[in-house]
Amino acid sequence: MTIDKVYIISLDHSEKNQRSILKRLNLLTLPNQTTYQILDAVDGRQQFKTEEGRESYGIKFYDKWNIGGSSWWSRDVTTGEAGGICSHMVIWEDAYLNNYENILILEDDFNPYDTFNWNHTNELKDWDWDILFLSRILQSSHENVYDTEVGLDCWVMPGYSYQTHSYILSKSGIKKLMETNVPTLRQNIIVSDEFLPATYTWHPRKDIRNLFNRNMLALSYRSNIIGQDRYEAAGNSLTSPVEGIDY
Repeated sequence: MTIDKVYIISLDHSEKNQRSILKRLNLLTLPNQTTYQILDAVDGRQQFKTEEGRESYGIKFYDKWNIGGSSWWSRDVTTGEAGGICSHMVIWEDAYLNNYENILILEDDFNPYDTFNWNHTNELKDWDWDILFLSRILQSSHENVYDTEVGLDCWVMPGYSYQTHSYILSKSGIKKLMETNVPTLRQNIIVSDEFLPATYTWHPRKDIRNLFNRNMLALSYRSNIIGQDRYEAAGNSLTSPVEGIDY
């Protein structure tokens, strides 16, 4: 496999954080020399605080996301989450315009557990795929959520999974996202953890299944080789709800 470009999403462009990003990127031992870009992430907490700010960016939040009850879905999409998915969309658009074959997308809190053996992608040479997850968390607490064996040694077809901090898109995947789902997403912004699964597998919510095209061919590495240092449970997420800021 050849990676045309590496994109790293970051709100923190301090010299210290950039040094940390490059150190961790080197741990991935990429399969070829390539360019990388530490992307200036969309700061939704600032830009999307008002309806005018959202309109100026050309987006609308999905107004039916909050379904009440006590689940994860019992709150509105946050401005931080909106900034996160918009940052991913900026990357998809750039890759689409540049006609890249394969791109690697990382969020700046990615943390490799070990050196990745890129030779494990060789078994995909004759395999059609749009998106490869290097790490993710299967949401197996839901019914009908499971990974599927496809006859590959190192890869499975993922079920409904969270985390978008380390994935690869092929040219076909970039094209599908940009041409079939991004236009709808712009008018119905939800968090990236929920959007991407809706494009490749069964989503537990019928309204989300009906909203987006399920046309992406996804594969995931069998084990999680890259962790994530910021998450809501740790209280250090940059997209989770913060009173007085996100809503």
